Amino acid sequence: MVLSWFSSWMWPSLQLPGSETGHEMNTSNTVLSAPASADLNYRAIPGVFDEMLGGAGTIGPAWQACAAWLAQSTPADQLADAQKIERLVFENFFDPQRGRQPWRLDLVPLILDQSTWSLVERAAVQRAQLYNHILADLYGPQTVLSEGLIPTALVHNDASFLRPLHGVHPSHGHLTFLALDFARDAKGNWRIIDTHTETPAGHGFALANRMVLAEVAGDLFRKSSALRIGPFYQGLIDDLLSRPMVDEPVLAVLAPGPNQSSFVGNSFMARYMRQKRVEGSDLRVVGNRVYLKTVDGLQKIDLLIRAIEGHRADPLELAPDGFDGPAGLVEACRQHPDIIVNALGTAVVENRGLSGYLARLSQKFLGEELVLPDTQRLWLGEPRARHEVLANFDQYIIHSAQEGTGSPGEAALGRSVLNIDETGRAALEADIRFNGAGLVAERPVGFSTAPAWTPQGIKPEHYALRVYVGSIGGNFAVMPGGLALTVDAGSTVALTSTEARSRDVWVVGEDRQMPNISLKRMALKDARVQRKSQALESRVADNLYWLGRYCERADGTLRIMRQALQRSAADLLTVSASQRPNKALRTILEQDRAGEHNNPSPSAKPETLWRLLSELCTDPRKVHGLPATFGNIRNIAVQCRDRLSEDSWRILSGLSAEPIANQLPPQTLDKDALPGALAARSIDIIEAAENLLDRLAAFSGMSHENMTRNRGWAFLDLGRRIERTLQLATLLLALFESPEGEDFDSDDMVFALQSADSFITFRSRYRFAPQLHLVLDLLVIDELNPRSLAYQLTTISDHIAQLPKSSDDAARTPEQRLALDLLTKVQLVDVEELASVGANGQRVALQELLCELVSELPNLSALISRHYFSLTDERPQRLHFNTQR
Repeated sequence: MVLSWFSSWMWPSLQLPGSETGHEMNTSNTVLSAPASADLNYRAIPGVFDEMLGGAGTIGPAWQACAAWLAQSTPADQLADAQKIERLVFENFFDPQRGRQPWRLDLVPLILDQSTWSLVERAAVQRAQLYNHILADLYGPQTVLSEGLIPTALVHNDASFLRPLHGVHPSHGHLTFLALDFARDAKGNWRIIDTHTETPAGHGFALANRMVLAEVAGDLFRKSSALRIGPFYQGLIDDLLSRPMVDEPVLAVLAPGPNQSSFVGNSFMARYMRQKRVEGSDLRVVGNRVYLKTVDGLQKIDLLIRAIEGHRADPLELAPDGFDGPAGLVEACRQHPDIIVNALGTAVVENRGLSGYLARLSQKFLGEELVLPDTQRLWLGEPRARHEVLANFDQYIIHSAQEGTGSPGEAALGRSVLNIDETGRAALEADIRFNGAGLVAERPVGFSTAPAWTPQGIKPEHYALRVYVGSIGGNFAVMPGGLALTVDAGSTVALTSTEARSRDVWVVGEDRQMPNISLKRMALKDARVQRKSQALESRVADNLYWLGRYCERADGTLRIMRQALQRSAADLLTVSASQRPNKALRTILEQDRAGEHNNPSPSAKPETLWRLLSELCTDPRKVHGLPATFGNIRNIAVQCRDRLSEDSWRILSGLSAEPIANQLPPQTLDKDALPGALAARSIDIIEAAENLLDRLAAFSGMSHENMTRNRGWAFLDLGRRIERTLQLATLLLALFESPEGEDFDSDDMVFALQSADSFITFRSRYRFAPQLHLVLDLLVIDELNPRSLAYQLTTISDHIAQLPKSSDDAARTPEQRLALDLLTKVQLVDVEELASVGANGQRVALQELLCELVSELPNLSALISRHYFSLTDERPQRLHFNTQR
């Protein structure tokens, strides 16, 4: 990836400090203090607490190593490090569907000393204990409601309080994962400004930030004696693995699909913790147990780590459109309360309206004062709070009490009358009066600052801190690090940023740290030689299968386009009756239900060829066109990101039909000028198509040479073979079902051989002009030709024979029988009969054979999907139980 692209995307004018152009920090309302270091040239904002300089204005001990490193590095070195970070973040977080990376990492970490961290740690552990008690009470006796410690309306008006889960009590507590957002005010006093108990809330981003920054600034990390996060995760994983109390438990991270912004972070966390990432469609509840759908059948899940919103976890008893989890999950939780962490319904304690009641709740459940208070909030479900806010409207910012998102940087900014007109003010006032139970009000307090790298040097920026807590061995532990995000100075909620400028968090230890033991390394006793692959999830197999189909579809379409243009280029400026190029392109569009079927014999006019090329290369509504095909490839590549090598990912994510579309003559061109324009641009169009063919060939080569021959590869190749068979059969049927004269048939044979990449093979065998029965023998029957129908069907049959069956009996599965039937018919066909013309002027035998292939291959695909992807087969032998569980 070109680094200049990153710099121009990240900073429109990426200039070194001291340059004449570039962004300048807005200092119109502040006067910068004297620099803390002449070398570093870092200035704090007067009256605002700064993490590096503290209250005294001198660099604190925890920051000494970092300050020295920054002072000694040149602006060019810092720029190079920042660009390296951008490249690494791009590789991990770029989403081609959104067209840009949603995450940015600062070169400078947030560094906290032991005394500061001890306070944060104690407050985080206390909050985890307190929230666990509150959840146990709300989903149990509800004494906090009966005693008036929490207003009943605050809980019952909150949609995140899941009534169907009342009475479900996990033995390890409701909370295993907890994230808390901390901030200092301008004077340096800490407060807690948000709580996240619903999902892991950005664990994956924190992990990725640590790995990226450690690679760029590993020496600084070691010199700073920063604590490592690996032991925290190892303890968390060991604890989770011990909970099911079975040998070799199966754990999985239940996360939303790739259309959610948290997709990449959840995938990263799952990989780091060595667990599967599954979606709701991957799971099925049978007998109040949760199973993973794999190509081998249903595999029991012993523990689910929940990264989805609770109310979307079961469409049967919760939100009817909530398919992020399987139907029946709530009943499974009733029967087996420890099946999922965090427990369903934990989001109720995220309600910001609880802030004013936490002090009393801490006394009730813990018998102690809060270590750190929440930011001061008023719950607008109370009349007195509404009156106070409406009387002092311009002093408050209004937020939703329950926002529901834990994704860093996506919290709403809130509403204030200071930046809305009279109509908006009236609407906000009405919202407070009628919907106050779902709102809170806060006074802006402000944020402290910490150093951040900019192209103009190290500058102070306001920040907030997210800390992660985990339940390990019955006690809560805090990850010695976290996630910091640059925030707007006037906001009141943490991690609110449209730019998502994040920082790694380092906690400086009192002693020198021992050598790193990463979770990526496996203990010698556990490092046993293994060649048996893990069970392949049905969804992953489905994606790989269709990735093979779409790649082959694009390859076949591009080859036909290339041959159509090569054959037509010489005829575009002369009168020609040839319909071969247009007929071949029409066969592709006719596979599309939205394609035109009322023109079975397209004309050979240049405008017809141009129109067909335009439809194939520019119309996203054409299912078999290049825009839709390449879009499907990119979408599947995102979903299979953890199954693809970096080279494969780079190839697939860069596929686009735009290079060809940009070379087509414009629509405004006069009809008379079209032949000349198309002839002049044909070479450029062909070159663009060949560049795309090269990329597809590179992916095919890597998948065949580098991919382990497991079931994932089998489904990828199976999809490729089925699509190639379908495309070739369709092309041969369109070209040869009826004769058009000796000259045309001869040209059609050459066209077919070249489109099927078999012309050289034919020439090496026969030293004369093509004869139809010889062409059909090579393209239909010859099992040694990797482009023939027989070769594809043989490979398809072999793949299906190696896939798991529903039972251990010797009977062939329906898909085996159909594949074998199609292969046998091709193997037994008489090639002379295929080439012969019947009394009706049609090649009847060829029509019957190819029409059967075209009609039965979709049925074969549907059988494979039903058997291995959808798992609609409910026969008992499909369920693989472990009798020891």
